[in-house]
Amino acid sequence: MSPSQGRKPLGIPRLILLGAGAAVVLLGLYLADDLISYLPRQVRSHALESAFAAVLAGYVLSVFWAGRRGTEDRSTARLARGLDRLDALSTAALRSWLVYGLVGAAVVWLAIWIPHYLYWPWCRDVEAFAEFAHGWNDGELPYRDIRGYNFPGHIYLHWILGKLFGWGYARAFYGVDAAALLMLGGVVLAWSRRCFGGLLPGMAAYLMFLGFYLDQHFEVVAERDWHAALGATLGILVLQAWPGRRGRWLAAFLAAAAFTIRPHVVLFLPALADAAIRSEAGSDGDPGGQWSRRGVRRLLEWTGAFGLFVTVGFAPLIVAGVLGDLVRSLRVVAYGGPYSTFTPARAVTFLVEEIQQPTRAALLIALTYLSLRPPRGLVKANARTWLLAVVGALFYRPLHPMDHSYLRTPLALVGSTAWAIPIAWCARIATENSGRLRRPFPGLLLIVLLLFETLPRWFPYNCDVRATLDSIRAAATSRWPRLPPGAWIWFDQSKQPFYTWDGYIRLLRYVRETTGPTTIVANALNNPPFPCVNGPTGRRSPFHVETGVAWMWLVHHDLDEEFAHDLEQAGDDSIVVWSPTEIGRQPRIPLKRLTQVILDEYEPEARFGLIEVWRRKSNNPAELRLQSRGNEEVPNPLPSQVSPP
Repeated sequence: MSPSQGRKPLGIPRLILLGAGAAVVLLGLYLADDLISYLPRQVRSHALESAFAAVLAGYVLSVFWAGRRGTEDRSTARLARGLDRLDALSTAALRSWLVYGLVGAAVVWLAIWIPHYLYWPWCRDVEAFAEFAHGWNDGELPYRDIRGYNFPGHIYLHWILGKLFGWGYARAFYGVDAAALLMLGGVVLAWSRRCFGGLLPGMAAYLMFLGFYLDQHFEVVAERDWHAALGATLGILVLQAWPGRRGRWLAAFLAAAAFTIRPHVVLFLPALADAAIRSEAGSDGDPGGQWSRRGVRRLLEWTGAFGLFVTVGFAPLIVAGVLGDLVRSLRVVAYGGPYSTFTPARAVTFLVEEIQQPTRAALLIALTYLSLRPPRGLVKANARTWLLAVVGALFYRPLHPMDHSYLRTPLALVGSTAWAIPIAWCARIATENSGRLRRPFPGLLLIVLLLFETLPRWFPYNCDVRATLDSIRAAATSRWPRLPPGAWIWFDQSKQPFYTWDGYIRLLRYVRETTGPTTIVANALNNPPFPCVNGPTGRRSPFHVETGVAWMWLVHHDLDEEFAHDLEQAGDDSIVVWSPTEIGRQPRIPLKRLTQVILDEYEPEARFGLIEVWRRKSNNPAELRLQSRGNEEVPNPLPSQVSPP
């Protein structure tokens, strides 16, 4: 008898039911827009979450139905086989397929982002450290000869880059930052493999942070707070993935390097101490996680190494005799000082805002549960350590004297990395052999929901293929690309009327080509984003204060008289970059005396849109210089025709 002869034909009632069901589905699709309006507003505002909840509820009901009816009924048997296939596919996805997808997304995002990232403009914070390093190299001491209040870690970095690549090679700093981002990915994946036995937790965590970081503009990326949090995070990862003395000393070095960048690293010291105590848990019968003698010895060893490396980090300031100047300069940023806008009410508001974010609240709940649950089967990377790290990151922004966008980066980094713990736990219980209890699909569903909640829908904002291709062409032809996406926020003419990308890059080329390394360049542009000129061109500033005239934008100090005196002492080989149209238009930075010195001692030489270059007056008429140099700069060539600095 053939297989077809053994099958029973569908009965009339079943055909009617199938037809009715198909009709209902088609009618529902046709009337979807109208039907959705009848749903509760909470469901409509969270459509994605509601869809995931509906799928999960359907799966649970199906499992319950199949288990209740058994396999004697043919339709129930088909349902059970379908659930088995779905669980098998979910297990395969958790073990390999999902990882491949996440790796592919990370590679594509980075390949699109890095080429044009190297051409982004510097923000004023980056330039400030470059100026400190350049001045120190020329004999001017930071914190004494040049006023400032930030820790010296980035000064060292810019000094090294200046010695290796020359002063004014702007792309070197962004190249180091991109390398740091890649290094984070490598360490997180190695930590995930060693602690969880697979790449999925680490890859998901890394992609979460990439989704955040690649969305940021040029005033947020490559900032001190990201690098300081990176050092602390890497220290925890090293302690957990590479237990032993070498791991503890490497972690101490990373944490100390982070501390030389930002003092906020003290918020992560409890997590680092907890990781140091547990750094050899389970080896040779050592409880590790308890306050045993061995655990205390490990903590003391790590603390001693950390103190040693911090001392080495501040040794250049001690040798130069300016450590006391740095300590005294911190009065500027102290609560109640001329920089601080801190209030307890604002701190509480920020803290509540951070905790109320759904994914962050879920992370805190998950880490708390995994920290308190019995130790049987706990993942190697202890949840309590990351709970302490997340709590420290929660206080990072609220405790800062003034709010900035880049203060959100530490919590994004630590929070993304900490999500690897719940993901690893979820994947483990979903893929382990648990008999008739079907769990792979719900585990996969929860992980996918988390990724949907935390990742951009397709690409991060700054992953622009056209900008990437334009940057590659610019690099091949030694020219400058068009406006990169990370600079749209300020250099798009629809955002502000003062500075254009075309005028700015022509200005940088002009300064590099018409001045020497010893020429003093006074940047008196006094509107946000305070375009950087000295750092990207490698020219010294006459203003002996961090960030130049932008200091008065954030710090309640009137330095107009000081700026005017500095410019008067600049000498004949000096120029001023400013915009006369800004005179009297920025009440927070009036600069009346400085403006008068510019008008009395300098004369116009070149113009780039609203930005002008004025040179110290000499016997050569300014009109002749404008004809020989300035007029050829006034037309607007395509950005691709301009050579990069």
